[in-house]
Amino acid sequence: MKVTYSHMRLLTVLFACTTLLAQVPNQPPVKSADGLWLVAPKSEDSLLSLTRSFSQGLTIDSENNVWTMVTEYRAKEPDNRDVWLYRSKDGGKAWQRVTKFPGKWSANGAIAGEPGKQILHAGWAAHLDGKAYTSAVYQQYDAGQGVWLGEPEVLQKGSNDQDQYSVSDLALDADGLVTALVATHRRPKRPPWPSGWSSGFMIREPGKGDAAWAGPFPVHTNTHGFWANLQIRDGKAHTSYRSSPGGSIIGYRSFSLADQKYDQNKDVEISVQPKTGRHVANASSLVVGPFGNRTVLYSAAAPGQRGAANGQLLIAHAGDDDKWHTEVLCDDPKMKSGNVSHEHFALVQGPGAQAIALYSKVSEDFQVLYRRILENGKPMDKEREIARSDVGGAYYRIVAMRDARVRSGVWAVVAGVREGEALGIRAVLAPRPPKPRWH
Repeated sequence: MKVTYSHMRLLTVLFACTTLLAQVPNQPPVKSADGLWLVAPKSEDSLLSLTRSFSQGLTIDSENNVWTMVTEYRAKEPDNRDVWLYRSKDGGKAWQRVTKFPGKWSANGAIAGEPGKQILHAGWAAHLDGKAYTSAVYQQYDAGQGVWLGEPEVLQKGSNDQDQYSVSDLALDADGLVTALVATHRRPKRPPWPSGWSSGFMIREPGKGDAAWAGPFPVHTNTHGFWANLQIRDGKAHTSYRSSPGGSIIGYRSFSLADQKYDQNKDVEISVQPKTGRHVANASSLVVGPFGNRTVLYSAAAPGQRGAANGQLLIAHAGDDDKWHTEVLCDDPKMKSGNVSHEHFALVQGPGAQAIALYSKVSEDFQVLYRRILENGKPMDKEREIARSDVGGAYYRIVAMRDARVRSGVWAVVAGVREGEALGIRAVLAPRPPKPRWH
């Protein structure tokens, strides 16, 4: 059976900017022109991949160890896969594979650390009861003891190949309240889901177990709430997502965690103010700053037939006045619109009202990795080249450190892929601080 949530099969291993992090045994590395090491594109037994760019796929524990998620696909069993936690104790210079997520077909997840504890909170998609369709589950991992706590808690249980669920993002607030974004497949249960390809918040109060999960609270009021991502700040859960109120838009809403209700009665169209004359693609990346400022990076292309190119990366921004404006980050002529998978851009929270954009370009075959500083949604400098490779697809997927509680600078994990072959992963490290920390 072809499983819907198996979007990418990338062979990846973790790397730092100038230092080899880890190698799969018996796979000779290949040197790239940027001085970074790549791993041979495939193994006889398995392939490895990462979570998507909008997910919280990087976090730290109370000892400032860095954690990320890697999915292993078994080549001889393409519908079976495992998710592994990888850890770096030295700020990204070396990585170790630590533990496997419970369950079969574990994929499409997110993780969040807990300040003051070595507890990791994880949500992901897994097969339950031997069924070949996915359910959204949650569990905690004690990094100090090296054990999973309890059993997986089921957020939404799949019932057939059209009614499946995954966790696309996850975050904690200051009081330990866990918020997960659950995503549906083509024909979810109605109600509570308003349409296929929905997304919704589910909320877990600390110490109450799976009986305490509230929701789902669908993020969208129009058709679809696709590829939503999540940020928590000052008691509110913020999300950006693709919706379809006639044409495709990037929508935004915020949700009061205490009152369990939305601040907006309907989707706020943040991708069409002012009118761009462009059609958005599926993905967006959201960060929420400390002063009510929200920055969203998304992709769009020229109108016309489905899949039209002539693309741009665009920035939507609003302050505490809730007035959204749009800026162009860069042109990317070969980038397309429509139902496509753009995963080559992400935002990192900077100081104050700043955000940092990390991205590559379709038109350059993802061979150059850029950084650009934004303040109140406006580019403050020219795009700065972080790394360049002579290998096409080297910077195809970017997973950034997006937790508002972590002071990290530029922290991200970059996955490479070329015509379906995975090329490896590198950690992109800020010069200061040497390791991310809680604040």
